[in-house]
Amino acid sequence: MKTFLRYYLPLLTLFISINLGVAMIGDWGMYEIKESPFLVICGIIIIIMALASIVAPVVSGVKKHKLTSNSLVLGAVLAFNAYIVSETCIAGYFVKENPIFAILAPLFIYIFYLAGGAIFKNPKICYIVLSVIFETFGVIQYFVYAFRGAPIRAADINNVASAMEISGEYDTATGYGPLIIALVVINLAVTVTLTVLTKLTPITKKPRLICGGASLLTFAAILLLSGRVFDYGVENRIIKFNFSGYEDLISYRESGNAYLFVLDLINSGSPEPDGYSDNKATDILSEYIQSTESRRSPTVIAIMDESFADFARLGDFETDIDYMPFYHSLKENAIKGFVTVSAYGGYSCNSEFEFLSGNTMGFFPMGSAAYTQYVKTKQDSLVSYFDSFGYDTVSMAGCSPTLWNLRNAYNLIGFETQIYDSQLAGANPEYINGKLSDRTLFRGAISRFENKGDNPMFLFMTTMQNHASYQWLDDPAVELQGMEHNTAEAYLSAIYETDKALEELITYFEAVDEDVVIVFFGDHYPHIPSFSEELLGGGLGNLSTEQNARLHQTPFFIWANYDIEEQEGVEISLNYLSNKLIEVCGMPKTDFQQYLDTVMAEVPSISSFGYKGSDGKWYRAGDKSKYSDKLNEYNIVQYYRMFKKYAEE
Repeated sequence: MKTFLRYYLPLLTLFISINLGVAMIGDWGMYEIKESPFLVICGIIIIIMALASIVAPVVSGVKKHKLTSNSLVLGAVLAFNAYIVSETCIAGYFVKENPIFAILAPLFIYIFYLAGGAIFKNPKICYIVLSVIFETFGVIQYFVYAFRGAPIRAADINNVASAMEISGEYDTATGYGPLIIALVVINLAVTVTLTVLTKLTPITKKPRLICGGASLLTFAAILLLSGRVFDYGVENRIIKFNFSGYEDLISYRESGNAYLFVLDLINSGSPEPDGYSDNKATDILSEYIQSTESRRSPTVIAIMDESFADFARLGDFETDIDYMPFYHSLKENAIKGFVTVSAYGGYSCNSEFEFLSGNTMGFFPMGSAAYTQYVKTKQDSLVSYFDSFGYDTVSMAGCSPTLWNLRNAYNLIGFETQIYDSQLAGANPEYINGKLSDRTLFRGAISRFENKGDNPMFLFMTTMQNHASYQWLDDPAVELQGMEHNTAEAYLSAIYETDKALEELITYFEAVDEDVVIVFFGDHYPHIPSFSEELLGGGLGNLSTEQNARLHQTPFFIWANYDIEEQEGVEISLNYLSNKLIEVCGMPKTDFQQYLDTVMAEVPSISSFGYKGSDGKWYRAGDKSKYSDKLNEYNIVQYYRMFKKYAEE
């Protein structure tokens, strides 16, 4: 105990002080320095005083090699230290406001150290490994948020390949990243030194068995209570896995970095809807008769454009030129509006999934990735629909097949031909923002059309040009007026290039003799939080339901080179867009597509963050309303189509 008070207690005081000081100064550069100069000054003073007061006694103690402890006390110290550092990395207070999470978050980490002390006579290596794991997780959490605007979620375990695919596009010096790394490296160096130099007094077999049993029982209790704790956190708005990545981060801060990740992992998945049975799903669909007669068989080109959004949807701002003049001028033979998407700042695969399947991410846990988690068997889709009418089906992606497990997902969805970046880059490619340009992909679609056979073609394209990060430009094509934001100008300049490429694409197909339909939509908003917050007039974590809905609404149009009824201002969600496309094509709807029309009539927009009823009101995900029964029925049909219909094939 004397050694603990003399050396370990000051060490804990140091990192507790750093944690408090950081929280008083700001959020590690992820958002802003605190507005109060007094808090900033106090935070700096606390950190300096802590460093000054701890260095001398710790160094003195190490030199004299008089560190003595037993493994359980050392494990408790190192566990609490790892907890503090992990929380500091996300600028979270180590003491939580809610007592449940204030107890469970550090206890969860200590269980592993306690188990190590019980299993090993000399658990030093185990303790060092655990410290590296928990503190490294904190560092990764910081960078993941800095990169995409959302922290690590349980779903990301399935998306490691996708994360590696895009990780090279970001600057690893983002924000205060180097300072975070330095803090953790120094902490681990001190931790390893003290652990190695500490002489452990032996613990007999009986206390070790008691500790092992206690750790096992405590871990089991945490697992058994996870559902109730998670529900308690969600119901009391401690856990806010709903609208934005910022709210996700706040959830981690208020619940515990490592602990909430495990809670999320335990409670993720796709449970059967209430009242589900295969017969009930097929009975619902049997009410609709599928026709096979088609008035037209146009070539269909569907384009999901990376991060294509219109910030004017969020608020007023001025630019020196119109950044999407062609899109704004497109009126003849076009249906235009905004489509509600589940994704924000990433997870493009979910937007693909909703459009191609007619399913919604609204029935899956927030942060899920459809292609890597749920698409495991053959799927009915827009692709299989066109295939049933004799179409050649082609996918074209400006990325590699490893991103979001695309090759496997596209096989299950039914694409006959898949084309990726390496094939597209061979034909005089153009690069914008460091990625294959939209113009390159659009010209690839034209080439594919010119060389197709006698069958009509359905081509689905995903672009990469407007993916983050956005390179600052010395001479941007689009300049903001009355405000300065280099990243936003770089983004708007890239969107301007997309608009010019769209004009080239539409102009080409206006002149062809064959019927052609083009559907175009953005997959999500880019993560440029400071620009979005300025337009919305508030932080992304404090938006109203309606404001947040706008942050998930991207432009879309459906255009044909023949006469169709023009519409503007259409607002639907992405899972319904394929139905609109089928109507423009003049083709019959399947039983599911007809059923989907009945859902749209009651719930015109649905996504992972919430839904909009026919009464014009937005509801948060999970809210009970007069539409709940219809949504559960939709969930039953979707569950059957995704997981049961082809399960035995």
